[in-house]
Amino acid sequence: MSDSVKEKIRTGIRAIPSVLFLVFLFYMMINTYTGTVKSTVESTELSVSGFESLTDSLEEVLQSDFYDKNFYINLNGLSTRVLGINTLNERVKLANGHLGTQGSAVDLTENEQNLIELNEFLSDRGIGFVFIPAPGKSSFYGAEYAPGYSSTAWMNIDSMINAMNEAGVSAIDMDAWFEENGWDMDDVYFKTDHHWRPEAALAAARCTMELLSEQGLADYHEEWLQDENWTITVLENWFLGSHGKRTGFLYTGADDFSVYVPDFATDYTYSGLSKGTTTWIYRNTLLDLSYTKEKDYFNDNVYMTYMFADYCLRRTTNEEGWNDKRVLIMGDSYKNTLEYFLTTQFREVYTIDLRYYTDGTLAEYVEEIQPDIVIMCNNNLGMESLYDFGVEEYLEAAETANDDEESLLIEDAVIEAQADNNSNFIVLYTNLEPNQAYTLTLDASAYEGGNDLFVQMSLQNLSTNRAVCNRYFDANSEEKQTWVFTTPESTAGVYAVYLYAGTKGNTGNASVEISNIELREGYPD
Repeated sequence: MSDSVKEKIRTGIRAIPSVLFLVFLFYMMINTYTGTVKSTVESTELSVSGFESLTDSLEEVLQSDFYDKNFYINLNGLSTRVLGINTLNERVKLANGHLGTQGSAVDLTENEQNLIELNEFLSDRGIGFVFIPAPGKSSFYGAEYAPGYSSTAWMNIDSMINAMNEAGVSAIDMDAWFEENGWDMDDVYFKTDHHWRPEAALAAARCTMELLSEQGLADYHEEWLQDENWTITVLENWFLGSHGKRTGFLYTGADDFSVYVPDFATDYTYSGLSKGTTTWIYRNTLLDLSYTKEKDYFNDNVYMTYMFADYCLRRTTNEEGWNDKRVLIMGDSYKNTLEYFLTTQFREVYTIDLRYYTDGTLAEYVEEIQPDIVIMCNNNLGMESLYDFGVEEYLEAAETANDDEESLLIEDAVIEAQADNNSNFIVLYTNLEPNQAYTLTLDASAYEGGNDLFVQMSLQNLSTNRAVCNRYFDANSEEKQTWVFTTPESTAGVYAVYLYAGTKGNTGNASVEISNIELREGYPD
């Protein structure tokens, strides 16, 4: 038998799994879609636009209504694996078996300039700043892609680090640190997900505290960031990450997941603002251990075991924290595990995710909470929303503020909320000018009843009866608190400031007394 005939036979044998899979897929489609497709076609108008609508509807049916969709995903992954194909559902399998994407170099000039401006803004206010551009798999040193695939994302890390070094901005090159210390991709990343492992985040926390200590910004309690002072539970084959959910666990397997519980004393109070809502979540722990009870590859995101989720705002207090400092951490979901470990070092940690925060700019928020240190940790270096700090706009508004404008003053404003009225509020100020910067301060707040830790104020557009932005003040606080905001550019809107006892929709059985509220035009001096 000739070599060419043998090769044809081998090719035919290799094709058998694909043929069987296609037969199975056709059977499943017939089983699943006969009634759905028929009803979709019958309800479609006979026209060009109707045909376009039909194709969109059928696509939605195929994507969302497939019989036992997860079984299909796993079978598809197994078939692709048997055939030795290195890409599936826009995910690439690297030479070491990790799933990732093909990253590319992008123009980071604007984001780099925004970081430099932010560093100057913070420095002028005596606030320390550290930037941690977390590498992803596509930018990790020595990442080996399968033949036909490549990545130039490493150029983004180099560009960011070089720009920060030239401008004198404190930055930590974790990619270089991993290489210098012999950490490979298995040590740093989940195989089926884009995030780094808790082990890597703990290393980043140590690097961060070493730098802050060197700069005299914070004391580093080294023992609390060493493995031997944590109980580490490894859940084997427990986590199927976002990449793995697209390919199934039969394509490249599942990941082990490590849960770190401190062996030393902590005293946590956690509160988080759900993105797109005015709903605050309260807890006295930073771990959601519900993900460790039952394995569910496709419906759970085990990464949220740490710090729960991507809230637009978070505040964590730890009475056992080593430093009596206020720290603001910002970035994307890479910051979550880093934040978890850093809470052992500080008594008060705020977190902001600019992808979801809509109540103002970072510059305004910095003026409100007055942190001692700001840390930025993110993986997506090209995302504009993460680098839209509002520094330039803030400084321009501060320069044009009318310092001679008389303050509006209310002393001891009191609101009583009834149990049968969950949206009770009073109007503090109305007829505010459009496109105008304002600073609102209060001296103290006394709170009784209810179950909130916050007093909410809202900038309300009376023409649409919608909140433009909100500020959540600490309840029962003797500390002076500030809210800086800008009314939108609109001649049609009429704006007012509302005060709630508690947060909107959760004011029943509550009352709040606010001392010396003051509203001024412009930003703080």
